[in-house]
Amino acid sequence: MPAVNRTRRRQIHNTPSELGLCGLRNIGNTCFMNSVIQCLSHTTELTRFLRAHHTSTRTATSKDQQILHEFAKLIQEMWTTNVHSVTPMELKRAFSTKHRMYSDYNQQDAQEFLRFFLDSLHSALNSGVKGETLNIDDNLSDNKKADLTWEWYARHENSLIRDLFVGQLKSTLKCTTCGNTSVTFDPFWDLSVPLPSSSRCKLEACLDLFIREEVLDGDEMPTCSKCKTRRKCTKSFTIQRFPKYLVIHLKRFSETRWSKLSNIVEFPTADRELNMASYGANANSNVHYSLYAISNHMGSTAGGHYVAICKHPVSHKWHEFNDNSVSDAIPENCLVSSSAYILFYERA
Repeated sequence: MPAVNRTRRRQIHNTPSELGLCGLRNIGNTCFMNSVIQCLSHTTELTRFLRAHHTSTRTATSKDQQILHEFAKLIQEMWTTNVHSVTPMELKRAFSTKHRMYSDYNQQDAQEFLRFFLDSLHSALNSGVKGETLNIDDNLSDNKKADLTWEWYARHENSLIRDLFVGQLKSTLKCTTCGNTSVTFDPFWDLSVPLPSSSRCKLEACLDLFIREEVLDGDEMPTCSKCKTRRKCTKSFTIQRFPKYLVIHLKRFSETRWSKLSNIVEFPTADRELNMASYGANANSNVHYSLYAISNHMGSTAGGHYVAICKHPVSHKWHEFNDNSVSDAIPENCLVSSSAYILFYERA
């Protein structure tokens, strides 16, 4: 839905501490896109790259490269002195050409958009080579398997986007009959974490649910590689490799998207306050993250609205980006709310 102007418009800005405080016009239910773009705009290493990116249309030969081209142009404009509002029409048009479901002006899910958008940026920049088959000796240690799997993945998927956002999950499957354990390693672009039934909880409770051991029984029973038949198994996750930028998606919407959970999730907001060490596959006491952006969803599935709250890289002040409107600095103790939907953390 269009923006509701609850915040005071800023004056045109000149100083480095105000550069980037630029609104995005809503061009028809595009608040989901605007919210995500603002969060990505405050992803320091991505914006640094895009501001230096040469935006010649002659090099934009594929649909993904056109999306990258328009995104780089938009970011460069957003971080230009005396620009306080821009219209992301050309980016919306380029993205819709690749992803037809976005060609209309219906409200969309911000997390789904983020995944598609990062995938397009990655594809545009990917210099990886395809075709190599992954063969790993089962007798190797888990850490060695993880390293070889990651090296293989990195050769195929080689881009700045992967460098910044992609981590590696360790999945452990254990047969309850023979005790055989099989381990696989897969890349992840974000963590979609469930919410507990309580009306108020800590982010750690959501992460605990994500890694909690799950029983696979009945129709979900996998085939045990040792028993050679379907067996009741347990499955659990840990994080093998932590990304530079950790994106955590709070699963507020049901699978059918007809209902929304309004739990208040208390998430760490201060520098280095999120410690992910206990969720790692290996002992590591230095996995601290600092919050720098939030995509908030307010309202219901039928008539909701997205805004972004981002931390400025120079002033370190928090601002709300509500489509065209950018708020003055807001206090850190106002960040936690029942609207928080996607959390963006940078590894400290």
